[in-house]
Amino acid sequence: MNNSIKLPVAALSIAVLFAVFTFGSIVARTTERPGGPSPEQALAARGGTLYNQLGCQACHSLQGAAGAGPALNGVYGRVAVLENGEEVISDDAYLREAILNPNAKIVKGYQANVMAGGIQGVLGQLNSGDTTDTLIAFLKSVSPAANATPGTNGTPGTGGTVTPRVGPSGTATR
Repeated sequence: MNNSIKLPVAALSIAVLFAVFTFGSIVARTTERPGGPSPEQALAARGGTLYNQLGCQACHSLQGAAGAGPALNGVYGRVAVLENGEEVISDDAYLREAILNPNAKIVKGYQANVMAGGIQGVLGQLNSGDTTDTLIAFLKSVSPAANATPGTNGTPGTGGTVTPRVGPSGTATR
């Protein structure tokens, strides 16, 4: 090969490599989102989408209105009074059980078998992957007490509120 041809070919190769690396760096910088949602926020957003796709809003309001099921705004960390008089904290374990086995603990003023019958078509989806985790993350995101710093001796701590008891209307009973 002629030396006069080698120099332009080498220069062109270097220019192409430079362009590829520069373009790749630009793409990487524009797809990274340092100010984007946290993993928890992304999970909650997916849970909100699932809440709508699975039809949860048909029975559970996010505005506090009573429906066929309890309102879900502020549900995380709230005390629920059950039909048998027992009081339970709506934490991850309770919400998981309420989603996957809705007849296990019925909130006072609501009927058994309503949700159990309604979720039969999506039970497989609820039991697979992280579907239930995403729904719980969403419920935390619509519950101000979920992000509160716990206090001591039953006090709510910073950012929290006294946990209301939930009655059949979906409103606080104390």
